[in-house]
Amino acid sequence: MIKILLIEDHTHTRQLLRTLLEMEGYRVLTPSTPEPQSVMSVVQQEHPAIMILDAHLREFSGFDILAALRPLDPEQRPKIILTSGEDLGLEADQAGANAFLLKPFAPQQLLRLIENLNARDAL
Repeated sequence: MIKILLIEDHTHTRQLLRTLLEMEGYRVLTPSTPEPQSVMSVVQQEHPAIMILDAHLREFSGFDILAALRPLDPEQRPKIILTSGEDLGLEADQAGANAFLLKPFAPQQLLRLIENLNARDAL
């Protein structure tokens, strides 16, 4: 079962994404808090394949989390999908995200992106 680490501070959005992903057969992980240390702990213990990361968290920026992940060996780092309500595609790419989704996005967009990222790993 593929593990996805979901970092989204809006409760309703997090619950909707969790339900969608679990219905598709993914195991969804969430850190106890969306701070870089907590996220790093989950990444190192659970080894998720993919991380869905909101760029605008209450206490921290998704870019702070991307920076914390950068020193990890690429084999240990999950594929990262950064999400935001503003177009930060270029910034996401420069910060090391594997993909960017502009909110609001259709569920099928997210699922297709996850499948594409997983397919790249299989090659």
